[in-house]
Amino acid sequence: MNSYRNRSLRGRLAAVLAIAAMAAACASPTISPAPTTGASAAATPDASADQAIYAQIEAQVEQLRQLNSNRPVTPTLLDEAGVRDWMNRANAAQTDHVAMAAESRLLVHLGLLPAASSLEKLELDLESGQVIGFYDSTTKNLYLVSQSGGVGAEQKFTFSHEFTHALQDQNFGLDKLGIDAPDQSDRDLARTSLAEGDASLSMTQWAEKYMSILDMIGIGLGSGSADQAAQLAAAPAILRSTLTFPYEQGLAFVQSIYDNGGWTAVDKLYSNPPNSTSQILHPQLYTAAVQPVAVVAPVVPASLGSGWKRTMQDTLGEMDLGTWLEGEHPTDAQTKAATSAVDTWGGDRVGLYEGPNGAWAVVLRTDWRTDAGRLAFMDAATSRLDGVGSSSRICSDASGHVDLAITSDQALLPSFLVCNPMG
Repeated sequence: MNSYRNRSLRGRLAAVLAIAAMAAACASPTISPAPTTGASAAATPDASADQAIYAQIEAQVEQLRQLNSNRPVTPTLLDEAGVRDWMNRANAAQTDHVAMAAESRLLVHLGLLPAASSLEKLELDLESGQVIGFYDSTTKNLYLVSQSGGVGAEQKFTFSHEFTHALQDQNFGLDKLGIDAPDQSDRDLARTSLAEGDASLSMTQWAEKYMSILDMIGIGLGSGSADQAAQLAAAPAILRSTLTFPYEQGLAFVQSIYDNGGWTAVDKLYSNPPNSTSQILHPQLYTAAVQPVAVVAPVVPASLGSGWKRTMQDTLGEMDLGTWLEGEHPTDAQTKAATSAVDTWGGDRVGLYEGPNGAWAVVLRTDWRTDAGRLAFMDAATSRLDGVGSSSRICSDASGHVDLAITSDQALLPSFLVCNPMG
């Protein structure tokens, strides 16, 4: 997915609906547009009083997170229209529209998006509806959503999260995480999960110490939460999982590191960040320095002649492959089966190939840490391919690999994958 997926959320660290869920449970560089002004910006009733509130929270978060700030951070309040306007500007300024269109086609061919979907539009709509605050690591500006223009419990809660991102940036340099690298979506998501998991843990500790139970319940039951939850539930699974993964699984990962070494151990993660969602899902792989295997996508087969090209390539990773196996709105049993089928992921590479007259192929090469894991993924992937609706073939070998191809025409399969389909 060429790391363009959720590129804007990865370039600026955001707070989304997942944070409201945490509240209930408690009871890369980008080109950024100018801050929204005028009717789209929420009016602030008493700026001096609000600034005193922010300053107090900053001091509290600095003490809890054990990091010092070297410059003040004053948030800009935006209403829903202001958020949409900001994101439209950001999307226009930073998006490679051609690459996003290619990624859309790849996800459609894999059965992860409905036919003719625009990933760019789907993402923009979802992000605009889910974000309740964000920190822009390029401009160093911080934004909070407030319909009234006032600072209530949700704004305080969100500010503690976003101010932690400012502390991360000032102390470690968020740009050093490299979360906007071409063709490294899985690594991007893993490193985003570090930053979001850190901020979520910091926010949780702040809320437990400084917020009342009623305030936290109120955040979880806020007026916008039901609409946001409905929007998230209606989104394609690949967008839902990519959006929420950094907060939910990232928090679990950072918590595991914190439990074994406190904030000092978390700080060390920034000089040696995780490189795969597999390391996020299985922290023991990170601590044991088990790195993903480098898998190479095949070149365009010479037998196809001219007119063909490899339009894009990327690494899906354990998280995306699990989402692919689950399908849309899975049952608990389906989720458990998919999770089991990908939990020995070792590495992968996917390529989109396009030729004359609308012909196309998707080729995925995977590597597995155990033979049992290889066979489990092959069984699950074979069943999943039955529902894709295109010509497909899957192959396995004793060296730990499972390869699959999906093509627009059955006659193309031998060019992209030569093996015993039952191997």
